[in-house]
Amino acid sequence: MSDELDASGAAAVAELEPQSPGFPALLRTIPSPPLKIYLRGRIPPPPRVAVIGARRCDAYGMEMAERVGAGLARAGVCVVSGGAAGVDTAALQACLDAGGQAVAVLGTGVDVAYPAGNRALFERVAARGALLSEYPPGTPGRPAHFPRRNRLISGLAEGVVVVRASSDSGSLITARAAVRQGRRVMAIPGPAGQDLSAGPHQLLRQGATLIESPEELLSVLALRADQRGLDLAPPERASVLEPQDLEPDERRLYELLGEGASPIDVLVERSGLSSGRVAALLLKMEFEGLVQHRPGMVYALSKGR
Repeated sequence: MSDELDASGAAAVAELEPQSPGFPALLRTIPSPPLKIYLRGRIPPPPRVAVIGARRCDAYGMEMAERVGAGLARAGVCVVSGGAAGVDTAALQACLDAGGQAVAVLGTGVDVAYPAGNRALFERVAARGALLSEYPPGTPGRPAHFPRRNRLISGLAEGVVVVRASSDSGSLITARAAVRQGRRVMAIPGPAGQDLSAGPHQLLRQGATLIESPEELLSVLALRADQRGLDLAPPERASVLEPQDLEPDERRLYELLGEGASPIDVLVERSGLSSGRVAALLLKMEFEGLVQHRPGMVYALSKGR
């Protein structure tokens, strides 16, 4: 069976640029905003909250994701997630089952079901909200797409909730992006000593807000059920790192980009670093507002630097 979704009717693919009507205002405020987004469906208005966590999740995490997803839906809050297996799927399904609206931000084209088992879920999301991606239709899932995708998950939302995550989970990339974007980061604690508790506990030690229920989450964000449709003002942007705060490898890339925009393969050759190391550092520096990503895997210093 093909991975392509049914792109008929109301769920046809639309292209939006930052100046286009319907482009989410919150995404215009983030470091390295997308140059274009592709949509199936329509993005519900704020308030929106991202619910993210482990793909391979335990029963406790799935139950908490469902409670949060359903609770937000009943309060009229749109649930944003990544569409992956585990926590993402549980939160989106519970939101829709409770009559809510949702957005799934994909690391593929919006016409591709990845994972394939979420085909029916994605159709429901497109009908009750939107599938969103910065990758053109037909783009398959590639490892480099998903870390970049994560900044859009947090960028669309007023706050981010991490349910279950290991210490090296991609959910922590989303949480770091949220901090740089000025979004509120929240985490649900888990049993001590478990691998899937490590990520939320790390975030809590770093200052994330502890929540244990949807009601606490709504209170933290000062959201009420009667706020559906209220276009909240974009939050104040967090400050970005200054060049003097960079580690040596980051400084090397920063200095090379100071000579002009450069493709990533040229940066690898000139820096002497591995391609994986360069890609990871560029992503980190992008989240910190130091560099910007351009089409064709070209990087440049952010404007004003």
